[in-house]
Amino acid sequence: MVADLRSQRVIYIDLLRFCAIFLMVHGHTVDVLLSNEFRKPDSIGFNTWLFFRGLTAPLFLFASGFIYGVRFRRTDSEEKFRKIKIKTIKRALLLIVIGYLMKSPTPTIINWESVTYQMIQLFYAIDILQLIGASLIIFLFMEILARKFKYDAARYLILISILFVLGRQLSTLVDWEEHFPLQISSWFSQRTGSLFPLFPWGAYLFLGGAVGIYFQRKNFLSNMIHLTKVQLKIGIIFILSAFLINFMEIIFFNMSTLWSTSPALFYARFGTVLIFGSLFSILSLYIKRIPKFLYNASKNSLWIYVVHVMLLYGSSWNRGVKDFLGYKCNVGETVLGVIAMWFLMILFSEALTYYFNIISPSIKKKLKLI
Repeated sequence: MVADLRSQRVIYIDLLRFCAIFLMVHGHTVDVLLSNEFRKPDSIGFNTWLFFRGLTAPLFLFASGFIYGVRFRRTDSEEKFRKIKIKTIKRALLLIVIGYLMKSPTPTIINWESVTYQMIQLFYAIDILQLIGASLIIFLFMEILARKFKYDAARYLILISILFVLGRQLSTLVDWEEHFPLQISSWFSQRTGSLFPLFPWGAYLFLGGAVGIYFQRKNFLSNMIHLTKVQLKIGIIFILSAFLINFMEIIFFNMSTLWSTSPALFYARFGTVLIFGSLFSILSLYIKRIPKFLYNASKNSLWIYVVHVMLLYGSSWNRGVKDFLGYKCNVGETVLGVIAMWFLMILFSEALTYYFNIISPSIKKKLKLI
């Protein structure tokens, strides 16, 4: 039985976000546990895993942009948009603050006497949470300008995405650390230790936003078959473009920068993300409802990210699995570790949902009676 249009749309978005969470937990767990003897550069299995792990951040960023693109376009009245604007700013700032706190070199923010430069560099390095937060603020700014001057936000998001992709090449020519303090240069340079600088990673979120706006405007989200075809076609075009760019590079320069500065990697990853999206949109036609625990995990994705990273890698407040089992497990043990981590995260998500839905309202109700 095919689900109704509204539930299809919700299921599609939840599937997209849940896949990103699954890849995220799986990727970090394997990264921590798998022994170095199985990380062979010539291994097809390891390189396949490495490629799919590389899809985690693009999928997460695309899903975030897509969700906010749909959310912004579904809001016509200024009063509703003002509320969404405030919520978006709060969410973005929360992401940035949590991102920095997770890498705090000490348990307290005032006791930094024994902090080394390497620890400070790690603290200011940009990770996925800071990137999403900053990109959401830029996206919101673009949406505000679009509403004020009556222009097409999707087109300008595509334009800024192109600038961010090209900016990846240009940013390598600038010595950011020499001209800017570490707090600023970390947003633009990987040399400071940043895993997700704005260039080119922000482009995934902006393109997700453009796709969300476009699909909402054309009402493609109410026609999941058409949505599937559009995503599949665009995804294939991006992947073929990636192969073409890489092929031309080899022919003319006798080298390939696919895994370093070439935009071909961005195209390949974005195309694959769109193909994933096409699969989810077709699945949403035949799934009447997703299990409650998957929905809760999708809703609690931020806190799942925070808790599983602290459990695996440790922090200033706790020791992680990496301190005890880091790079010591074979393939079978690593698979069991991934299953165990997922089980723990689902339990955590269910407990968090129970707290917010049952315990917290009960406490608030009792406080009001005092």
